[in-house]
Amino acid sequence: MRHDVAPPEATGHHHRLLVTLARHGRFAAVATLFSTARCTTRALNSLLAALCSSPAFLRVAPSVLLRAAPHAAPDATTFRILTSALCRAQRPTAAVDLLRCMPGLLLDPDQRHCRAVLASLCRCAPARDALAFLDDMRRWGVSPSRSDHHAVLDALLREAMVAEAYEVVAKQMDADGARPGLPEFERALRAFRENGSFDAVEEAFDEMLLRGLVPGARVYDVYVGALCDKGDLAGARRMLGCMERAGCPPGVTTFGVVVAGCVAAGDMDAAREVAREVVRRGLRWDAPALSELVGALRGGGHLARARGLLLEVLCDGCAARLDASAFEQLIGGRRSVV
Repeated sequence: MRHDVAPPEATGHHHRLLVTLARHGRFAAVATLFSTARCTTRALNSLLAALCSSPAFLRVAPSVLLRAAPHAAPDATTFRILTSALCRAQRPTAAVDLLRCMPGLLLDPDQRHCRAVLASLCRCAPARDALAFLDDMRRWGVSPSRSDHHAVLDALLREAMVAEAYEVVAKQMDADGARPGLPEFERALRAFRENGSFDAVEEAFDEMLLRGLVPGARVYDVYVGALCDKGDLAGARRMLGCMERAGCPPGVTTFGVVVAGCVAAGDMDAAREVAREVVRRGLRWDAPALSELVGALRGGGHLARARGLLLEVLCDGCAARLDASAFEQLIGGRRSVV
């Protein structure tokens, strides 16, 4: 028997002792024993896993890896333990740097691991870092899923990176086999509208139609609202007819969007005409619809100008449940009505 190789029983004892010392924070003793014992990758990973429970983990781990280097090569489990700890410590960019070392060691990052790091990037790092990590995943053969794209989309929109978010929706999702649907395009449309990028709203809406996606009322409301925001009231009113022909007749909410746009533009005659069209179509300006309209007018600073119009709406076609007292409460600032 060769005397430079420890018997299996001794290796097992060293393994258990290292883990026990690490769990009790005896890091100096761990370092001493680790440098004298014959280290294995299994022992290394067990030790790192035990150290994960300690705040000192990130300070101690590099020295542990250096001491193990001559005998125990890190494997995929080693990287999973280290990067998971870095993500918990809200240092996902450091976790990404570690993952980028794996191909050089002929190790492949796995799908679940990459997605966990991406989720941490989306929560704790700049959105550009998360966007760049999608490219890393593709290079490693990990195709980003729909949920991965949604997480990156959330991060980009949170930082008002609207053009980059639309690039994900219009191009990257297709390339990764996660075809975008109405929810993704609706988010892009809303973001462009809020950003005042009205030409981009038009582009995104046209792209959606070219893909064969059929807009619902929510999407039309965003598009019609964007037309009003840029002052194209004629286009917004034409779109009401387009909705009818497309099999999605405008509801009272959509009419409210156009009414608010006309008031904001100072065209009270047009606003009255659109409001009366609601009644002619047999729709009702009920409490929820009026609440939304009042909210839009108040948000634009046009509520006082529209008071007379709102009173006319109340008399001409509002649901009976909304009496004069409730109406006064509504325009006075209370958002909920009974």
